[in-house]
Formats: sequence, structure tokens, C-alpha cells
Amino acid sequence: MTAMTSNPKLAVCSCLLKKRNRHNGENAEFRGLNQDWSESFELVEVCPEVELDMGVSSSALRLIKDQERISLINPENGEDHTEAMIKYAEEKSDYLVASGISGFVFSKDSPVFGLEKVMVYCGENQLTITDGAGMFAKVFTTLYPQIPVIEDDDLNDSHKLGNFIARVTLYNRWLMIDKTGWTEEKIQNFHSRNRKLLEGISKEMNSNLIDRSRHPDFIAIDYITEAQKYLADSLKSDIVSSEYNQKPEPELANI
Repeated sequence: MTAMTSNPKLAVCSCLLKKRNRHNGENAEFRGLNQDWSESFELVEVCPEVELDMGVSSSALRLIKDQERISLINPENGEDHTEAMIKYAEEKSDYLVASGISGFVFSKDSPVFGLEKVMVYCGENQLTITDGAGMFAKVFTTLYPQIPVIEDDDLNDSHKLGNFIARVTLYNRWLMIDKTGWTEEKIQNFHSRNRKLLEGISKEMNSNLIDRSRHPDFIAIDYITEAQKYLADSLKSDIVSSEYNQKPEPELANI
């Protein structure tokens, strides 16, 4: 695994970092990412449109549904980017996780980077429904459900932002231990240290912590995956401790 820098890494869509590579040639810069977060996190730009040499089009890519298949199409010329995007997403996701990212900031409504409620065009009449997910985002979250994710629009919601920072903080703590390998003692210590944040986690998950029939590395990955799901679901409540959800500060890197 690649050695991690002192600051936690966040993968970010390039269009949110002053990069003019959206479908309309413009950017969707989120100034907080550039001005505040860059002091506390190492921001890793990701742009499949550019890396796949898809070019910058005046019209958006679209998710088009034909029967049960969803394809990523450039409506300007009909070019199908589905297979190339899936292959790229799998390889890039593996690379980002191996490099040690602790979270990913996606782009709302994007057919590539949207996490949910992305517009999908259906059938010959091109009727639209908003129940899709961006193709890259879908691949990433399927492969790595333990990695905290958020859309740029949710960064303006203090509750959702606080929850995301808590999940990034927890995952970064987990990564610091993961790079040296897990033991039963390390798992128990990690659980004890973060008990306040995870006090409502399932009894079944707690019992798995002492399952000596499984290798500690497998227990650890299952544990952090369950913990992240639990914290993401806790958006509906105030369960996230203030210890974890403060605005990013430089010292976060030293947790």
C-alpha cells in the first residue's frame, strides 16, 4: 500500500476545484474545498472525462435506460462511454483506495459523479426519472462501501457536513492502524477508543469483534464497513459526537 501523507486524503471531482472540465466547459468550484479544506486535507482530483479523453462537450452526458440496461451516452454524437467508464471506475477506485483516501466528495446531479437522484432518460420518448446514480459513483460505492462519501451540495448543510467529517475522522483513524496490520487487541482498542461515537452499533457486530475463528484483518474491514453504514444512517439523528464533527482543522491530521 502507498504510504500516506500527514493530512488525510479526500478524493474530489476536479470540477469542484477550479478545473474547467464539466460538460459545458465551466466549473462548479466549491470555494470551501480550495480555501479551507486544502489546509487540513490532501485533495486528490479525479476527472474521468479528461482521463478517458472524452473531451469537453457543449451538452451533458446522459444516463439512458433501455429496458434494464443503463448506458452513459453523449447525446450530441451518440457515443457510448459505458464500458470505458466502468473499466476506468473500477481501476481508479482501486488506485484511490490503495493510495489511502479517507473520503470522496462527489458532484450532485452528475451522470458520472452523482450519488443519488440523478436524471435517467428512459425509452424512445426519453421520459426522465430522477432515481439514478452517476456511473463512476455507483462503481466506487459498490466496491468500497466503507469509504465516507458526500455530494458537494451537502457541504452547505452543517449537519450533513459534520456527519461526513466524523466518518472521515473515524476512517482515517482506522487507516492509520490498517497499514500496520490488525490484531485482536488492536480491534478492541479501536472499538474502545471510538465507543462514544459507535455506542449504538449492532450487538451482532460487537460479538464479531471476539470471533477468533476469523482473521483480524477480515473482522476489521467488516467492522469499519458496518460502522460507516451506522454513521451514515445516523444523519436522521444527533448521534454524532462533537469530538468528531468539528470543522476541518490542520490538527485533524494527527488523530
